[in-house]
Amino acid sequence: MAMPAQIKVRTAIVGSYPKPRYIYSRNGRSLLDSFGFAFDRRRQELGSGEFAKLLDKAALSAIDDQNRAGIDIMTDGEERRGHYVLHIVNKLEGVDACNRKRISMRGGTTEQDAPRVIGKIKYKGPMVLDEFLFTRKHAKGIAKIGLPGPSTVADCVADEYYDGDRRQLAYDYADAIHHEVAALINAGCEIIQFDDPVLLRYPAAAQAWGLQALERCFAGLESRATFVVHICRGYPNKPLERKGIAYKANQDYYRDILTWLSESKLDVVSIEGAASTLDVSVLSTIGSKTVMLGVIDVGENEVESVESLVGRANEALRHVPAGQLILAPDCGMLELTRASARKKLANLSLAAREVNTGVMPCLGVA
Repeated sequence: MAMPAQIKVRTAIVGSYPKPRYIYSRNGRSLLDSFGFAFDRRRQELGSGEFAKLLDKAALSAIDDQNRAGIDIMTDGEERRGHYVLHIVNKLEGVDACNRKRISMRGGTTEQDAPRVIGKIKYKGPMVLDEFLFTRKHAKGIAKIGLPGPSTVADCVADEYYDGDRRQLAYDYADAIHHEVAALINAGCEIIQFDDPVLLRYPAAAQAWGLQALERCFAGLESRATFVVHICRGYPNKPLERKGIAYKANQDYYRDILTWLSESKLDVVSIEGAASTLDVSVLSTIGSKTVMLGVIDVGENEVESVESLVGRANEALRHVPAGQLILAPDCGMLELTRASARKKLANLSLAAREVNTGVMPCLGVA
């Protein structure tokens, strides 16, 4: 289902938000490096009951920051998730999350102790339904929920069942997650996002089967919700940068991916555009789809000015109409400080307001 017809530029966050120290004392990069397992240890230290209360508190705080900023499309900051992929994958049948195996990921740029796929991937029951209902209850904007995309799931697990057939693994995951998508829609969810950055890293696989696997996640449900795919170049990784290791996906692949997606059943395509200063002329390939353009750098705490964000939005509007443009961060905001994230969102909202009215707000947040 396409986004409701509007002529204004909207705002959104991609998914994650900084985690408060009372649920995770270290920085977001360390959590990513641990593949979310450090979060599981924190849960064990505090006990599930006490930790659940703190997670609700953190989610409410993240939602409140977005409410105050005036963000149009919101999440709970994914505060309950140690890792955006494993939070879902570990709840599926056929996955052994306890006895992990070391694998190479993201084109060999990193290694992780990953959950093992030891049987056919199947759905066991609701996974993020309560998270959506919590967000919808407290959000002033539209509550969005995120799920990992099939290609990215296939890249994040140790396959001991499918004999290296990533296509079939992705298809079985898509069929399993379809149940969760249907449950979310039945509960009133209007926007569901699939985080599938691996599509950009392996465009040949994306064309061969990745986009088909993605569409299987919501086959037959197209008219009942708005479906988003997030395709960034990868979370910022300063340690790898300092070592001179190239870890980002090639942004030159965006043109092909966007062209293919312009003919897909997806409604919105979320891409990274700030850190890499993407040439936004590539947006002309998106056709009638809506683009969620990253204009906030999630790897730097320095806050973008309202003027710079307005300028970036106006560049994009040369290639897509206002009703097809959503301004957002490049990716999840997990690695930022909360103070920085809060100010970035405030300026994002002010910039959208200026673009929509043509009147520059008196104050931005420095």
